[in-house]
Amino acid sequence: MVEPEAKFPEHVADMTGLRWLKLNKTGLKELPKEIGNLKKMEHLSLIKNNITTLGKDIKNLTALRTINCRYNKLTDKGIPKKLFQLQDLSVVDFSHNELNEVPPELENAKGVIVLNISHNNIEMLPNQLFINLLDLTYLDLSHNNLGENK
Repeated sequence: MVEPEAKFPEHVADMTGLRWLKLNKTGLKELPKEIGNLKKMEHLSLIKNNITTLGKDIKNLTALRTINCRYNKLTDKGIPKKLFQLQDLSVVDFSHNELNEVPPELENAKGVIVLNISHNNIEMLPNQLFINLLDLTYLDLSHNNLGENK
């Protein structure tokens, strides 16, 4: 039996005052472009889906503080570069995904205080990556391939 592809609830895109949105366990494969209408969104939870890409419209969520995208299929190319330019972004959880590297643009996320990229396939940390993350207080890199010699 083939499961129907999950659809983003169309009426949610009209809720422009929405600040919290949980789309956990909804079967989404990508973040719909309509998400960009939710400009007051502060907290976005996308736990346990099949998301491979967040899409470029996430950059429109200028009030975003927290993104929780753990237990998905997020790849390096699926994280838009402009995500880390969001001024209020302070909590990023991309654990349990399929990342092969730390997004280089992460160095632009100067307000991040919590970063969880554990349980991925990351093999290397760029030397200068965390130099601008002065407010970072929690970092989880566990269960990656950092200690293996290549």
